Amino acid sequence: MPVFQEDEMLKKFLMFPFCCLVLLALALPAQAKEAKFAHFSIDVPAGCTAQEKDGIVTVTASKEAFFSIALYTKSEAGNLSDKDFAAKLSRQMKGGTPEPSEDGGWTFTATSNGMLMNVDVVGDHDYLIMFMSDASDKEWPTSLQAAYDSITGKDDKIDTFLKRI
Repeated sequence: MPVFQEDEMLKKFLMFPFCCLVLLALALPAQAKEAKFAHFSIDVPAGCTAQEKDGIVTVTASKEAFFSIALYTKSEAGNLSDKDFAAKLSRQMKGGTPEPSEDGGWTFTATSNGMLMNVDVVGDHDYLIMFMSDASDKEWPTSLQAAYDSITGKDDKIDTFLKRI
């Protein structure tokens, strides 16, 4: 076999692993961008957006796949109990009557832009969390689930409290 053909065969042989590495790199998901807010942060992956308005952070993967979360200190929430905060929020949203939830908080449904949503409010001595998502029970896209799983409090106390949602 001439040397020229051996060199070409060697190049082709070495190109295969290189091409595999390139394909693997392209197949890896894009790096999530950390979005920091007053009391917590969220890693927002490609395919999702995060917006904050009036202290409420909404992470969206599509019109039907989203969640909204807000964490308030008791003073930011007007020193209301979680029950009273849920009742006030329900009135503002023209939602149903808040009922006790399994996590020790309060839950109700409300309709916004024609979509039925579940709203949960959980409180402790120092903080209140409001969490809202569509009420359809459809499985979230993996990007939205990854964003939800990445929610981290700015300190250990807040981080522990956020695990209640």
